[in-house]
Amino acid sequence: MVAADGTTARRKPVAGDLHWDGAVWRRWSGRRWTQAAYSLDPDRLEEPARLDTGSAVGEDRRRRALALAVEDQVVSNGATVVLDGPHGVVLGYPRAVSHVFHALMTLVTAGIWIVVWLALALGRGQRRIRLEADDWGNVWAQPVAGS
Repeated sequence: MVAADGTTARRKPVAGDLHWDGAVWRRWSGRRWTQAAYSLDPDRLEEPARLDTGSAVGEDRRRRALALAVEDQVVSNGATVVLDGPHGVVLGYPRAVSHVFHALMTLVTAGIWIVVWLALALGRGQRRIRLEADDWGNVWAQPVAGS
């Protein structure tokens, strides 16, 4: 954006903004710039030409790209499908608990720390993200608020 005095002003990125970083296209997730989780044409993500200038893929190919990305996350990262909605798929990842650390703390505190350890282990919850496919067959991850 150019101001009236000729200086360039930068705006804060908005979720969904695309950015070429010199090597690959990234998308603002609302928290940080992320790479695509999956793409029907991964080489296209490494070309500096704008992504939205290419031809869009059909709805069936977008759903196929999303299904492949979900399958990859479930198999390789232990994700679980929380919701398969019309605009994307919400995945849950279990939060890790450092059992070695908590075992040591339990020993050091003569067993008192076991209450904290049990509370964390039983109520650890999930970190959730939503995968969505854009019009060109690229699947992007976006964090779900409150997770």
